[in-house]
Amino acid sequence: MTARYERRAFVACVEIFYLLVLFALALLYFPPLGPALHVSLPASFGSLPVGVPWFGALGAVIISLSGVFDHRNDWDPTWALWHFTRPLIGISLAIIAWLTFQAGILAVGSVPGPPGGASPTQAVTAPTNLLYYLIAFVVGYREAVFRELIKRVSDVILTPSGGAGAAAAPPAVTGIKPASGHILGGDEVTISGSGLSGTTGVTFGGIAAPAVRVNSDVEILVTTPPGGLGPATVTVATSAGNANGGPFTYGAR
Repeated sequence: MTARYERRAFVACVEIFYLLVLFALALLYFPPLGPALHVSLPASFGSLPVGVPWFGALGAVIISLSGVFDHRNDWDPTWALWHFTRPLIGISLAIIAWLTFQAGILAVGSVPGPPGGASPTQAVTAPTNLLYYLIAFVVGYREAVFRELIKRVSDVILTPSGGAGAAAAPPAVTGIKPASGHILGGDEVTISGSGLSGTTGVTFGGIAAPAVRVNSDVEILVTTPPGGLGPATVTVATSAGNANGGPFTYGAR
């Protein structure tokens, strides 16, 4: 337990050191004590705002510190390298996210500039790159956001027409097992077919089933509602349309 605590404390010290370095860089760039401490730094590296990598590193270091305290009772020392590389990973993700955002603006024919639609002649009270800084911090803090961003970009660029971006095919019902049940309902029925993954509801003779579980795109498990003696049409409703199957026969057994 002591060794685990010492490792966690060491990681925390490293992250605090990273924070101090980041704050020192911020003080050099925006000196609160007057121009004597000011270091002349460019406002951007090419077209990259200088604050993007800084905010990316800040978000990454903060999530690392949060992990140190959130996992105080189940600390895993094998994650140490993940914590030590936080600033570099945060900077990298922030830059890629910024490039992705810039590319999206250029793709729709706009000129990258002050977020929020302000024209060059309008007074801007907030920093012109504030939105970029926010994006950089978020992707540094939450890598899952970055992975989802890259997934969406790859889907848009690389998915051919008729692939994942195409409209879903309407459902089809090919089988119902068992095909009969008690008039009081409560029987579990397996409905097979295709296009069933988007099922939103199932009715038996117009009566909604109380429970529907989607097992896969070709199978759903349904609990039958009460019904009247005789056959009832089974209707599966999905986001892509409805499909009728059956009949399901209610009996007094």
